[in-house]
Amino acid sequence: MLLVLRLVSAPLVILLATMAQRRFGHAVSGLIVGLPLTSLPLLWLVALGHGTPFAGSMSTALLTASCAQMALIWSYARLARHYSPVVAAAGSVTVFTVLALLTDALHPSAPLAAFLGVASCVLALRAWPEFDAAPVVDGRYRVGLRVTLVTLFTVIVVSFAGWMGPQLAGLVAALPALSLVMAIVTHRELGGGATSHFLHSVTRGSVAYVVSMLAMTELLRAGQLALAVVVTLLVALAVQAVLHLSDRVTGPLARRLASRVEARLADELDNVGSH
Repeated sequence: MLLVLRLVSAPLVILLATMAQRRFGHAVSGLIVGLPLTSLPLLWLVALGHGTPFAGSMSTALLTASCAQMALIWSYARLARHYSPVVAAAGSVTVFTVLALLTDALHPSAPLAAFLGVASCVLALRAWPEFDAAPVVDGRYRVGLRVTLVTLFTVIVVSFAGWMGPQLAGLVAALPALSLVMAIVTHRELGGGATSHFLHSVTRGSVAYVVSMLAMTELLRAGQLALAVVVTLLVALAVQAVLHLSDRVTGPLARRLASRVEARLADELDNVGSH
């Protein structure tokens, strides 16, 4: 049963994200990937195999490495401006490894790790490299490659979690394999602009991931596995909904304010020119 769950959970997520990317574009696909849809089944399978306390410690390590995840995503988008997918992937994974080990050495509490993760999302978005986003095009998108790589990653982590221990297993599982695989394939198929657009949405969606993983960590510590899975998903969806609604409300207001400021500046320049 566990083997079947290991083989089915990851492909379902990657297929969902790929279908969303094809149908709705990189923004929606990025928001889906930003949800804890890979971490949830991974921690659930680990808890079934090694116990809830083990999964709780692993969840804490995952949360600790959340700022390293944001660094990987941002650095890939940055490197994609000038380099190939292989170089961008190698450089961003190196950044992730170094930062994850440094953060883990500090042993932050779960709330502090969550704060650092959200702060990393905000900083990454503010410093995001600008791109002209490429349009989504029809194509195979190498779905089989995506499914195979992410499935292998999930199976390996779950299979060797007991050997690695919860801390190391959590740091390894924190590698955003789904985002990385989709970024590489998007980079190869559509170029750096589309990749940056996709990863920007992943970063926005990762705020929900960090907040929901904090809930997951606390509930796993309390030994509430089933409740942890349900609450984590609900929290992630709620945060995504709030972020989406805030964009719908503040976006038009910001554009209106900007247009008024531009009009006022134009009037002032005209007055200066007339004098």
